[in-house]
Parts: sequence; structure tokens; C-alpha cells
Amino acid sequence: MHELKRFTTEELQMNPEQAQVFTPTPGTYSAVMYYTEMDPKTRKKIFVEKDTKRKEKQKNIVVNKEHFSSASGFAS
Repeated sequence: MHELKRFTTEELQMNPEQAQVFTPTPGTYSAVMYYTEMDPKTRKKIFVEKDTKRKEKQKNIVVNKEHFSSASGFAS
């Protein structure tokens, strides 16, 4: 995620304000990849984050809220 943040900031020269946490849609390649943790074309294993809190943390990195505290609602 830090590499994605660097890419959006330096290469695209933009700072995303929003990002959507992935939700698998039945019948799509992305859902197959999510559930099997494998690229269906190459059959190579891929990393898929399934922990809700970690997915939220990844999103916050991209939108520059790395130190966001969900308990208080304020950045620390």
C-alpha cells in the first residue's frame, strides 16, 4: 500500500481522498482470485488481505490517514 500511495502521489501527482474496500462480486475473476488466493490464468498464489481491520488500514494508507483511530474518530 505504501508503494501505491507513492505512485499516486509522485507519478500521478494526485492525493486520493476516497478508496473503496474490495467486496467480491459473484461470478467475476476478482471474486475467484479473492476466494482462492490464486491468479486463475497463471495459477500462481497471490496475497489477498481478508482481515477487515487490516483492509481498513490499507485504505487509510492510500488516502493518507495512516494514524486514524477508529475508536476516537480523530487522527493521533
